[in-house]
Amino acid sequence: MQQQFKISPPDKVETTVHLPASKSISNRALILNALSLSTTPIRNLSDCEDTQMIINSFNSNSNLFDVKGAGTAMRFLTAFLAGMDGEWIIRGNKRMHERPIHPLVETLVVLGAEIDYLEKEGFPPLRIKGHPLKGGEVFVAGNISSQFISALLMIAPLMEKGL
Repeated sequence: MQQQFKISPPDKVETTVHLPASKSISNRALILNALSLSTTPIRNLSDCEDTQMIINSFNSNSNLFDVKGAGTAMRFLTAFLAGMDGEWIIRGNKRMHERPIHPLVETLVVLGAEIDYLEKEGFPPLRIKGHPLKGGEVFVAGNISSQFISALLMIAPLMEKGL
């Protein structure tokens, strides 16, 4: 004889779900928070290297940023610093200096940025002479890193002509 069990859901479920921190969302939230000049702390940030490098850069009193191997930090901070008054150098580890950043840099230059390659053309380290960007229309290939596009979109509201 086969036994039957009837399982009924409860009438009401009240619970809280704690999701793990997202590297992607954390990095974007930090940049957007800084661009808005907000003093609101961001909670549940990822503890990944990229997020830590962005936090360290924002907490630094130096104009020299070493993002080590954090590619997202390199891309987002390059765009962020290009639109902020001041002069900075951003670098990384040996592997970072082999990763191309020229599509982002070239686009930022079209938008009014002043960025120089300090070693090999098209690759970090970079010297950035930041100032408000004029903005305008640019064409970005869709097959490049989405982080290049995200970096541009995040700084677009600060551009004189938008993006």
